[in-house]
Amino acid sequence: MSIRSQFDSQLDIVKMNVLKMGRDVDTILNDALKAFDSADQALMDKIINEDYKINQLELSMHDEIILLISKQQPVASDLRKLIVALKISSDLERVADLAVDLSKQSKRMTHATPFQNQILEIGMKAQEMLLIALESYENTNILAAQKIANMDDRVDQMYGQFIRELFSRQDGTIEINQITQLAFIGRFIERIADYATNIAEWVIYEVNGKHFDLN
Repeated sequence: MSIRSQFDSQLDIVKMNVLKMGRDVDTILNDALKAFDSADQALMDKIINEDYKINQLELSMHDEIILLISKQQPVASDLRKLIVALKISSDLERVADLAVDLSKQSKRMTHATPFQNQILEIGMKAQEMLLIALESYENTNILAAQKIANMDDRVDQMYGQFIRELFSRQDGTIEINQITQLAFIGRFIERIADYATNIAEWVIYEVNGKHFDLN
């Protein structure tokens, strides 16, 4: 096998590892939303206690990518692929952190909330964005990545409406403490959508070498 073929194989492995990390993070996010919906304390604890796994995976990927860059001294297009893998793995780790934060906040919820379905709707839209972003990365699909912009606008609108309705309920029908917790949860989900948008932007950069703001 030629040196070029070996390097191409290494690039493929890096991409597969990023996608595997993405699937793991999607599972964590799905579990966090499920735990919030069902008040599953055991599942919340599992998400919180296993956060170190994604952290270690990110560090391992960073070491692998940096080693490839230093050993292979890749040309511009290959270097972009490695930088994008590095950036996406960091964004995925932050999504996992936000899922952990969501679970920690959910543990403080003492009872069901009238905003349950509204939060889950925003959460599922953010999760859909993450999956589309990962698919666009897997297939190097710029058109799919660009769709994320409209989806992010929709999440921002949903989040804004949620916050307005949440703080209009300061009439004794919902506890102030619960309002605060729900506001944090909504913010965590909105940030997850932002990181999905970041991933889509990195896909576009990988293809054309230009930074494109989808926010």
